Amino acid sequence: MSNTFNLEAISKSKVAANNAVKTLTVEQIERAIANLSAAAKTVQQRESLKAQRKKEVAVKKLKSMMTELGISADDIAGAVKAKPAKRKSTGPKKGNKVAPKYQITVNGVVHQWTGRGRTPVVFKNHVAQGGALDDCLI
Repeated sequence: MSNTFNLEAISKSKVAANNAVKTLTVEQIERAIANLSAAAKTVQQRESLKAQRKKEVAVKKLKSMMTELGISADDIAGAVKAKPAKRKSTGPKKGNKVAPKYQITVNGVVHQWTGRGRTPVVFKNHVAQGGALDDCLI
């Protein structure tokens, strides 16, 4: 019994693989897997060798260009600039405490405010009663 399989379809779909092996025994499937694994290793070795040759050709070409231009590896290493340092942020860092800028005493309780964020109620009431925030400056 001869079966023809479309390996591309089998590689894309489990359903196609299951349909393709319906008539095969477990031993036949295992041998097919072993043969495909061996073929995959051969292809990987071939591609690795091809990449290595391509790299060797590129290095050879680069060396000849360097010789032609009178450039050495030290020249290239010296020409590589260090990466610029990350920009330092200005202003206070997140989480740092800020010194209070305003202070007011109401009913014997001292209230302080940095001047940032939402205005506290005691300072709003002071301004509403005709006072100025400048009166509360520390």
